[in-house]
Amino acid sequence: MQKSFQILEAVAASPRPLAGLVLAEQLGLTRSTLSRLALSLAALGYLDRVEGGWQLGPAALRLGLARLANLDIRGIAAPLMRGLSEAIDLPVDLAMPVGDEMLHFELAQKAGQVVVASEMGARLPIARTALGHAALFAMAPPRRDEVTQRLRERAGARWAAQQAAIAASFAQLERSGFCIVIGQLRDDVAAIGAPFVDPRDGSVFSFSCSAIGFAVEATRLEAVGAPLLAMLRQVGQALGAAKLS
Repeated sequence: MQKSFQILEAVAASPRPLAGLVLAEQLGLTRSTLSRLALSLAALGYLDRVEGGWQLGPAALRLGLARLANLDIRGIAAPLMRGLSEAIDLPVDLAMPVGDEMLHFELAQKAGQVVVASEMGARLPIARTALGHAALFAMAPPRRDEVTQRLRERAGARWAAQQAAIAASFAQLERSGFCIVIGQLRDDVAAIGAPFVDPRDGSVFSFSCSAIGFAVEATRLEAVGAPLLAMLRQVGQALGAAKLS
């Protein structure tokens, strides 16, 4: 069973289908063992065989979406996010790190606002988003080192530029509690992100406010920092109260 979970974790962490040979080498399994386990998982709906290898199947996706739907931070944060979005006239996102990506699972937006990710379960890169930089900053050192190594391997020749951007965000997070990332995900995307650590169990999340489709001055996003951090304090107080109840 442990090997089956390792297969699912490896496939979930990959941005594209994983070939059986690559998966076997990555997990230290023989090709026959990998094939047997993968076919069993596919029969249960947890894996799909597609062109290029294996990807998560509908059963695994349903489990993941059910987990997201049941995260109680969503119920606590959602009304506060809506209030902040109304006040600053920008969409507000909530995401959590999964592997070397951010998994988006809550959004507050006004009608007509354009957003980066609108679907529950959408994935965004840690290395090129304010959400990702904030989450990486908040991780415990062993986990941060592991994720950073994955980012380095994925980026290849682009790593030097991405590493410099992450370092700049870390410096800003140390100073201000938030970071601003402009033009990293796309030329027309600017965002401010702040990390949140659940006071009950240490789980890491990130909140962000983003602007798309026009030139955005960093000073405008900096002005969002104070109300964004105030909202995070409210979320923390509510979750802390929930822990005591």
